[in-house]
This record gives sequence, structure tokens and C-alpha cells, in this order.
Amino acid sequence: MMSVLRLVSLALLSSVGPQAWAEATALSPIQVTAGRDETAAARVPQAMTVLLPEQIESQVPQTWTDLLRGTPGVFLQSSGPGQGIIIVRGLKGSEVLHLVDGMRLNNSFFRNSPSQYIALVDPYNIARVELQRGPAATMYGSDAMGGVVQVLTPEERFEGDDWEVRAQTRLQYGSADLGRVARVSAATGNRTLSFSGGFSFMDFGERDLGDGGREDLTDYLARGYDSKLLWAPSAEHEFMLSGQYFEYPDLPRYFEVVGGPGGAGNSVQANFRPNDRRFLHARYRHLGAFGPVEGLQIHVARQVINDDRFRQPNGSRTESEQNRSTLDGLTLHATTTLTPAARLRYGLEVYQDRVDSAKTRTAIATAVTTRDLSTFPDGSRQDSLGVYSVADWHVLPAWQLEAGLRYSRVHTDLAATPASAAAEIDDDGLTGHLGSLLRLTPKLGWTLNLARGFRAPNIFDLGTLGPRPGSSPQQVNVPNPDLRAESIDSLDTGLRWTDDGLSLEVVAWMARYKDRIEPREPTGNTVPDGQFGCTTAVGCLEVQSRNISEAEYWGVESGIRWRLGLADLYAVLNWTYGQESRGGTPETPANRVPPFNGQVGASLALPAAISVEPYLLFADDQQRLDGDDRGDVRIDPQGTPGWASLNLRLAWQALPGLRLQAEGRNLLDKAYREHGSGVDAAGAGLVLSLSGKWGR
Repeated sequence: MMSVLRLVSLALLSSVGPQAWAEATALSPIQVTAGRDETAAARVPQAMTVLLPEQIESQVPQTWTDLLRGTPGVFLQSSGPGQGIIIVRGLKGSEVLHLVDGMRLNNSFFRNSPSQYIALVDPYNIARVELQRGPAATMYGSDAMGGVVQVLTPEERFEGDDWEVRAQTRLQYGSADLGRVARVSAATGNRTLSFSGGFSFMDFGERDLGDGGREDLTDYLARGYDSKLLWAPSAEHEFMLSGQYFEYPDLPRYFEVVGGPGGAGNSVQANFRPNDRRFLHARYRHLGAFGPVEGLQIHVARQVINDDRFRQPNGSRTESEQNRSTLDGLTLHATTTLTPAARLRYGLEVYQDRVDSAKTRTAIATAVTTRDLSTFPDGSRQDSLGVYSVADWHVLPAWQLEAGLRYSRVHTDLAATPASAAAEIDDDGLTGHLGSLLRLTPKLGWTLNLARGFRAPNIFDLGTLGPRPGSSPQQVNVPNPDLRAESIDSLDTGLRWTDDGLSLEVVAWMARYKDRIEPREPTGNTVPDGQFGCTTAVGCLEVQSRNISEAEYWGVESGIRWRLGLADLYAVLNWTYGQESRGGTPETPANRVPPFNGQVGASLALPAAISVEPYLLFADDQQRLDGDDRGDVRIDPQGTPGWASLNLRLAWQALPGLRLQAEGRNLLDKAYREHGSGVDAAGAGLVLSLSGKWGR
């Protein structure tokens, strides 16, 4: 079946997200913030995937990244329950920029591999998700190489002068993971002032893998709090202040302990204990014009991510680790209309990140605690500055050109470690893009984009010190302050078609990745037992991050949505191919490239406000593995088998503000694992949810 679907993908290619070109904003109900201010999706040349509130409301995610499963250009991977990442055009981790309400989620100890920090955003406090596929470094700077994904949280606005109250709640239970979810939020205000707040609670039990039993170390709890204040003293001015907190008090590192098809785990207790994210964000918008400046936005934010860990490697001691990133950011963005056919968008970004890191070990018999080597150089800092400008020009009424340029400077102060001296590293990047959107007919548009992105090495790349968990033979990482910035050049082109009954898009793309930073590269040295955390009598293999490879990627992102009476039929098909070479050696498959994958489904509206939606998620086998993939316990050295999961969603809008939903997942109880994930998918299960809204 997978081979047939692969062939079909080359003939039927489209996208569920973006709408086709339209001259007037009113013709495109979907607004996107890819250019930092809201613009009709029809006016954006870049490939976009957009999830709207009604699409988000119908889903039942564990982490917010689950919302993007089965969408154009995206493949999901989870190292374990409560952890999720997206792979965009073959890139992942710090190679993709993640934003929350316009501010960076990526910090300076983000890995260029799966990272649990991405999941530290409340999946039940989301109004919209936008993914710009392809490099977007002009607007967003370092890390925006594979793409930029942005989570936008709800903003409660009221229209009258009288005070009003709104509230909503959601209750949910899942049988396959014994998941219990509750979300409560409320808002009050009028057209001038509003305040909203909410609380989310998620408790997941041991996962049923379809073999009649439940899997140990897959249970966890998460909770989140949020609040937001909006004040509009006049039609031209708006102020916003928000706070977010999300926490995993104790999250098992499942794959490290248990292992997988590629090998056994280390069988020692290992937990994120706790991991949390605090986010305080202030925004000012000037909605009118003063002089040549229009639509001014100023954002100021502080994000604190705590990555605390606990391990018990043997019966004699425990190890505790505390890592903290304090990321402060300031962004300014404005627009100027040059002529009726041209406008200029421009802005400034400043970020400062401080990393604090400590590690201790405690003897179980004596309860004596001693300091150990920290994972990151304690007190290190990374500062970044970026200035950019983007011009939009309607050459003809049906032809839009977009060109942008950005200068970025990243300065890193790396503190001294027992293995390396203090160092200062400067990375400058000049990036840009050129985009074109041409309306060939009233319903058909053609896009063409050329873009360059870059990623400055962060503190994780430059300064990580200590044992690599799960490595065999045991590896010890040492800092490397001599890394260069990575860069990527990308070209994509696509066709979009939209009318009242049919929307589709095809995007074909290619990218060349240079100076790729590869972790865990042997230096040729051996670390003696007892040094830098090595605990092997024969010594440990010394490794570090190095710029040693180049990679090329090609792919097609596709989907279709076709309305037939009361039914909507849809399909998404994605294909990615990657090759990598290291120092002139023969080419090998690139690391962690997703298999051919997608989604096919139909949504049928029945009488009595009932909807029925069967859908199939699938992925082909992936046997093209590089050396790191073959040595990863999460991946079978022979490759990951293909799979298909049949699901059925039933929903009833019982009252205008009351929705009941039942979703049968993996109905055929197939045993499978998404490529690169650290735990098998859940077996057959039922998810029941009840959501209510009042005052809307």
C-alpha cells in the first residue's frame, strides 16, 4: 500500500493550510503573522501551514506538537511521552525556530536534535498555530533554517462598553493512556479593558501498547497556568501583558532507561525532575500612523526554562542536575507604505540569554552531597542582535514580489570549564530572501522562493561537558569553542488552487546545508576513568561537536481539501530525501530523514449537528539511515517499518456552547513506532471529551 501511495503523491499534491492568491484581504479569511504583522495568507509567497481554532478544538494532543501531525511538510518524533518535536524539511531541534506569541522559545541550550523544551507550552491554551516552511532568517535570524513554527495564545476581546464575562471548560479522558485532562478559563472586560486567565491539568497513566499490558515509565503529570491583560485606551493604542507557566514535575526519560529496537537502555533511573517554563510578555501596538511609520509593534519578554534532572546510576549514589536559561528579548517592528503598490517592513531584535548550570552527587549510604562538573559552562551568556528590512511590491495587480535582507550578530561568552578555557565567540550572518507570487488565473497562483538561513552555534554546541547518556561504549563530550555558524540555501516553488469547493497546493523544494554541526564526533583521545564524569575503568571515548558535514535535501509537500455537499475530503502527502557527506567522504543518507508520510480523511456533516470524521495516518518504511541513526537505541538498525493507523472522530454540537466528542484511535490496534521516536504508539483506545463555552 505504501508504494502505491508514494506514486499517488507525485500526481496529487496540495496543502490544507494556505489559501490561494486573492487581491483583497477580505477574500482570504485566514490571517498569518509570518511577516510579524497580520497579513492575509493569500498575500504570502512562502509555503504556510495554518491551524485555526476549530481545527485545534477537535484535536486531543498530549503535547502541542501533536496538533501538526499529518499536516504538510511536518513529521513528528517523540523521545518519550510528554516530549514532542517537529521535523520540517528534514531539520529539527535548534534547526527550526519555535516562537510563542512572536518571541523565541529556542534558547542557547536547545539541541540540534530532539529536545523536551519544545513541549513546555500548554497544548490547551492555543488559538492558532502557524508554520512557515523553509528558511525564514530574514525576519527571525538564527535557527530559522528548516522553518518557523509559531504558537499564538488566545486574546479575549469585547466590543461593547458594558462589562461582560466569558468562560470555557474542557474535560477529557483517554483509555489507551489513562489520560485525564481538564482545562478551565475565564475572561471579563469591555472594548477598552479585558482580563483572562486559565488553568490546565493533565495526568497520563501507563500507555497501552496493544499487547494486553501497560508500559512502565510512560506515566506523567503536567500543569499550566496563564493570564493575559489587554488595554486599548484609544483606537490607535493597545497594550498587552501576559504570563504563562507550564511544568512537568517528574517526567521519566523513557527511551534512555528502556531502550528500543536499536538496543537496550542503561536500566538506571533517569528523570526530568522538574522541567518548567515561565514566560512574561509585554506588547505595545500603535494601530494608526505617525509620519511614515504604520503599525508599530514593540515586544518585551522574559522566558525562564528550568531543566532539572535526577539519575541513580547505581545503588551507591544519586546525581542531580540543574540547568537554567534566562532569555530576555526586545523586538520592534514597523511598516511604511512607499507607494500604493509597495510597502516596506523593517525592525530590530535584541536577545540576551544567561545559562546557569550545576550538578551534584549524593552518596546514598552517608547522604553526603558533593559538587560535580556542570553540563554547561556555568554563567555563560549569548547575546544576539538583528536588523532587517523586507520590501513588498505589486509589480502588476496579479504579481507580487517580496525581497528581504537581514544582518545578525551573535556574541557568546563561554565560561571556563575543567576541560576548556574561557572564550568569546562572534558570529555574523547576512541572510535574505526573494519571493514571488503570481496569479495565473483567478483561482490558480504560482509561488517561487529563494532564501538563505543560518544558525550560530549555541552554548549546547560550544560548551557541553560530561558523559553522553545512553552511549556505548561510554562517551564524554568536551567543549569546542572553534565552531562556525551553519548556513542553508533553499529554493521552492509551488502551485495553489482555491475556489469554493476545492483547495490544493503543491510545493517542491530543495536545500543545501553547509558547515553542519555534528555532535558526538570522536577527537581521537581517551578520557581516563574518573575524569570529566567518565566511570569506565578502560576510559571513555572523547567526543565533541564539529563542523564536518554538508547535506542536500529535496522534497514535496502536498495535500487536498475538496468539498462535496456535506462532506469534506482531504489528503496530505509529504516526501523528503536527504544525502550527507563528511569531509569529502562518499555520500550517505542524511540524519533522521522522515519517511514518506501523510493523512487521508473525510469529514461528514450529519443532521442534528453531528459530524463524523474517519481518517488514516500513515508512514512508509524508512531504511535510509546514517551512522548516528543506526547507533540510536530508538531506531532499529535495519530501519523503521511502515505503518497505518485508522481513526474515527464523532462530534455532537449538543447546544451552541456545548460540544461532545468521541475519538477512536488506532482502531485496528496496530503496533508501530513513528520513525526516530523513543516509544511505540498507543494501541487501540477511545478519547472522550466535553467542552463548554458561556458568554460567547
